[in-house]
Amino acid sequence: MTEPSARALLRRFGQFADRFADCFGRTAQRDAATQYLDALFNDSERKSMQAMHGRLSDPDSYQSLQHFITDSPWDAERLWTRLRALVPVRTGILALDDTSFPKQGTHSVGVKRQYCGALGKIANCQVAVSTVLLGERLAWPLTFELYLPKEWLTDDARRRKARIPETVRSREKWRIALRHIRRVVKAGFQLTAVVVDADYGSTAAFRRGLERLGLRYGVAIRWFLTMWTPGARRSRTAGEIAAQIPDPDWQRVTWAEGTKGPLAARFAAVRVRPAKSRGERWLLCERSLADDERKYYLLNLDATATLQELATVVRSRWPVEQQYRELKDEFGIDHFEGRTYRGWTHHTVLTAIAFTFLQLERLRADDDAPRPTLPIVRFWVREIMAVLYVVNDRKLMNLIVSFQRNPPLRR
Repeated sequence: MTEPSARALLRRFGQFADRFADCFGRTAQRDAATQYLDALFNDSERKSMQAMHGRLSDPDSYQSLQHFITDSPWDAERLWTRLRALVPVRTGILALDDTSFPKQGTHSVGVKRQYCGALGKIANCQVAVSTVLLGERLAWPLTFELYLPKEWLTDDARRRKARIPETVRSREKWRIALRHIRRVVKAGFQLTAVVVDADYGSTAAFRRGLERLGLRYGVAIRWFLTMWTPGARRSRTAGEIAAQIPDPDWQRVTWAEGTKGPLAARFAAVRVRPAKSRGERWLLCERSLADDERKYYLLNLDATATLQELATVVRSRWPVEQQYRELKDEFGIDHFEGRTYRGWTHHTVLTAIAFTFLQLERLRADDDAPRPTLPIVRFWVREIMAVLYVVNDRKLMNLIVSFQRNPPLRR
């Protein structure tokens, strides 16, 4: 990266950060927010506050930065609202998912032994409900909310220690999810479909909520969900229906190109009426080409939808895993070591803002040129921040000048 392009990138970063300035009530808060975003971009491998603070080019005291994140009363939701307004892509599929953060101990807000997707098993972790807009080329985080188990909300002493606001009440994840979807719709996004995993899709009330909002969906479901096929005298499970589909009716469908070649499986679709639902839906059944593993989905797409259209919708969730991995690997969204609810919400929204800036930089690439990956763009920004760190540290600058004038002997 040349000096002019580096200066231009820093200027764009400053202009982007300025779009959030009026979300903070004080100049000190605005300055601290800029510092925290700088810290998320720097070359500290661990994105805990102490590690990031040590790599800032122009740091205030560590205590003031810590106070800004854990105690300062600025509203994270205002920043989320502004961030949603700044996302340049306004149409796409909305993917809703759980994001888990493994933790040690019992003091981090919301932590308990529960299913941890990051580890693929029951473990001590925090879980957040989140939504991501899947545009034609890039993904954009739109909401994050920490799921709070009942024991965190019914224990007054624990609640006070974690500083959980009185307005936060116990809610099932699917109810949290519907509230997020309503926020996204209110923000003006045109959703071509909503896709979720089986924890949400198997809940009839969640599906009805999507239908009341007038949204199309392609949701994963459990094999034991019961439904009626046309003319059937009794209901059967999704697994039983799939087992009776003749082999010739299963078709190979490719839904995307992966890094190792086409992403494909065998699919079959049947019109069904799910229990606790009115009207017919699509039951889409999937069989893996590798080991015949089976998956099941319900969709409310038109009866004229093709098998290719059905498979493409339900399989559009696959980029979400990459985004969560980048949020963790590149920005340490799971590195926050504070124990308060406010601190967690502050760290999370600032991480999403940093991620969005890099997505905007990736969007600048010419359509004909290969689009740089998010880690590459972050590497550019990280190198610029590293240079600023050196330039603003007199001891390091003097050491570099000394080495240039009197280079050490090489053996």
